[in-house]
Amino acid sequence: MKALVSLFTIIPVNVTGDDVDELSRRFWLTPLIGLLYGALAGGLFFLLIQAFDPLIGATVTLLAVHSLNRFLHFDGLIDLGDGLIATGPQEKKLGAMKDTRVGAGGVGFGILFSLLAVTALSSVTGTALEPMVFILPLAMEVLAKNALVTVAALGKPREGLGSPFVANTPKRHAIYSGMLSFAILVAALAVVHWPMRYVLCLAVLMVASSSLIGAAVSALGHRSFGCVNGDIMGATNELAKPLVLMAGMAGVVLLLSMPF
Repeated sequence: MKALVSLFTIIPVNVTGDDVDELSRRFWLTPLIGLLYGALAGGLFFLLIQAFDPLIGATVTLLAVHSLNRFLHFDGLIDLGDGLIATGPQEKKLGAMKDTRVGAGGVGFGILFSLLAVTALSSVTGTALEPMVFILPLAMEVLAKNALVTVAALGKPREGLGSPFVANTPKRHAIYSGMLSFAILVAALAVVHWPMRYVLCLAVLMVASSSLIGAAVSALGHRSFGCVNGDIMGATNELAKPLVLMAGMAGVVLLLSMPF
């Protein structure tokens, strides 16, 4: 837990190499740090929309989340964009990903996915979604971490900062992470006082969507770069956020419209 806080936040925590090694072998616990971020995102968004337009609330909320992790995952998103638009063999694409200069792909990915995240979060309003203004942002952060664990579990490592986490995370840990995320979501949704069948359906839909995102990015990483590295893991975290929000909103509307 110390290593989770140290790795994913700017909170000063005294950790050792053994702590980081232990985390790499229990990486499936990462949704727990997503719960911390989710509580921040959900609480801040709920408070801000009481006084400001939802777009302002969403923008400030995501800025706070990025600030708490030093824009770590956002940097991976930009690097992935640069790597994907590079032409040539995998080594050349990897070189473009690791280049400290930001290219058109990085700018495009950074802007477009940030806009998608802001607009998706700001859409968590209205009569149907009103009970979810805290829970969906919380779920967004938890499931972004589930997607991150999934991409690591399905990935092939390459030398770099992310290598121990990819190498030490077996495929079964993606299932553990999904189960942990599912339990967190069910507990959070219990406060909405929905029928349990609604709660279970929505939790399954959102967890499955995040796991599929992780699997898809893993396949993309192998095809384009031959591996999953730290940048791809960080990018997965950011790619998952708007997509799981959209899946959650669609699931809520669908469930409330069905007569079961």
